[in-house]
Amino acid sequence: MNLFKLHGKYIGIDLGTSTILIALENKGIVERESSIVAVENGSKDILAIGNEAKEMLGKTPEKISALMPMLQGGIANLSATEMIIKRLIKDLQKKEDIGVPKVLINVHIGMNDVEKRAIVRLLKDMGIKNINFIEETLAAAIGANLDVRRHEATMMLNIGGGTSEVAVIAFGKITACNYIKIAGDDLDNDIIEYIKKKMLVVIGKNTAEMLKIKLASISPRINQSLEVTGRDLKTGWPKTITIDAFQINEAIRSSLEKIIDMVRETLDRTPPELLNDIKDNGLILSGGGACIEDIDKLINDRLKLKVTIAEKPIDCTALGIYKVLSDDSDLKELIDKRRM
Repeated sequence: MNLFKLHGKYIGIDLGTSTILIALENKGIVERESSIVAVENGSKDILAIGNEAKEMLGKTPEKISALMPMLQGGIANLSATEMIIKRLIKDLQKKEDIGVPKVLINVHIGMNDVEKRAIVRLLKDMGIKNINFIEETLAAAIGANLDVRRHEATMMLNIGGGTSEVAVIAFGKITACNYIKIAGDDLDNDIIEYIKKKMLVVIGKNTAEMLKIKLASISPRINQSLEVTGRDLKTGWPKTITIDAFQINEAIRSSLEKIIDMVRETLDRTPPELLNDIKDNGLILSGGGACIEDIDKLINDRLKLKVTIAEKPIDCTALGIYKVLSDDSDLKELIDKRRM
């Protein structure tokens, strides 16, 4: 008998810097929204959340603010975090009979106890009493179809929106880990700054993200380019420019090298007994950063380590949370001691 159903279904929340995903037991991923809330400054009324609010970035008048609840793996704005979680759960309650849900939520390596307690408090204010946490990289490994309970160690690297996190996992536990506050959002900023410096044109964050998604490549090819429009710093008027994959590569390369250095430092701190396992099993890559063309080849070249990109890299954490929700034994084994 599934005890979760006596009072409410279990839902999983992948609380990401760029995107929030919600998984429902026996249903899979049911909600996917950008981690942005647009509010009216005076009344504090919510004007839009998620993808609709993201479209307002760089376009809102002074009386409207676009807030990002999460920043670099931590809570940047607790009120905005509360707004978006409440709205997503309320929307889910309209579609599904979930009762008073029980929640499993991911924890970023850089998230401190104060931030965890803040999340617990806002969920309890919503009437949710059963709240559990699971480590981000552990959830991502499960979502990548790894058997995290086996004795052989595996290395997991998740390049998300706000942080890049790496962990060595064995026996269902993280034995070594590290993180750096450089990830997808920073690559967007790298592109913005590069174009501003090299071409004297300012582009918006959404434009930079689009360039990253469509052109970012470790092995750029000729004729890979896009036209974008920004503000000419000399005239102040719109200007259309052409950006190619070689320029995007140059813009983001320094940040990618810092992420690789973070992985190298983690390997240096990994127990020697586990290094042979990692050499044999390699590194699994997840998160939006895994979608950069040939990034696996770059990591392999720098670390001489086999790199495998997860089948659904962007969804790995949410899929891992869902798998834990769907298996009572895994849930008990992996999160019993992580209850807040």
